[in-house]
Amino acid sequence: MISIIVCSVNQEFYNCLNQSVIKTIDIPFEIILIDNNLVNLSISQAYNKGAQMSSYDYLLFVHEDVEFINSGWGEKIIKLLQDINIGIVGIAGSTYLPSVPSGWYLPFEHLNHVFVHQGFKYIEAPVRFDNQGDDLTTVYLLDGVFLSMRKDVWKEFPFDEKLEGFHAYDINISQRVSSKYKNIFTKQIEVLHKSEGKVDVIYFDTILKSKNSLKDIKHLKRDYSIEIELFKHIYLSLRCYYDKNEVFIKLKSYFNMQVLGFKGYFLIKRFIKKIDR
Repeated sequence: MISIIVCSVNQEFYNCLNQSVIKTIDIPFEIILIDNNLVNLSISQAYNKGAQMSSYDYLLFVHEDVEFINSGWGEKIIKLLQDINIGIVGIAGSTYLPSVPSGWYLPFEHLNHVFVHQGFKYIEAPVRFDNQGDDLTTVYLLDGVFLSMRKDVWKEFPFDEKLEGFHAYDINISQRVSSKYKNIFTKQIEVLHKSEGKVDVIYFDTILKSKNSLKDIKHLKRDYSIEIELFKHIYLSLRCYYDKNEVFIKLKSYFNMQVLGFKGYFLIKRFIKKIDR
């Protein structure tokens, strides 16, 4: 009753995921494997292709480096998604929708909701259990490690194939879906995620591309303190890869009083002057 779509490049990871699903889901399912060693698609293309191939009305897009821990989670997903007001169910997300380009994780801890056993691939560190936030909280941006939705929602809001590669597809679709439905964070599905992800210039450029394409979506009331911190973060991040003029061009449409507030605009102006003097 659930179609699970996986974009895979690592057979060992995929095998572990497959076995954990078999042991824990407890309802009929199918796994649709998009072997990206063979087809070389962006993750948006792979997920749309998998959804088109799916047989069931409930979809789960999940990273291959995941293992499910608790049993009976399949029925929990279906029960949540039977509420037609719910768009996407995830296990990591944020309760504020920024105007400034950002990832889903925000620099104010109380805004982030996470329920993941987090492993690490790029640094030496033990597994960390992130257990933060209340079950069934409405969120706006979701982490792509686990995205579940009804097929009718996916048809209305397919993954944006203009986004190349493997970044920003999750915050892009969750923001678009949140314009009509409620996205929900849940603590009812417990997983081990074996890698922490990696950020680079492609990551930041794709976040910018995604945000620029979504400017027409209405925001909630802005919190200027959040917007200021996010602007600082992405400015400093982009300065690792581009000179001052290039960064300003990329962020020019967000460097204004509407987004940052009157005080924030001048604070950021001084911040940039101090950084680049």
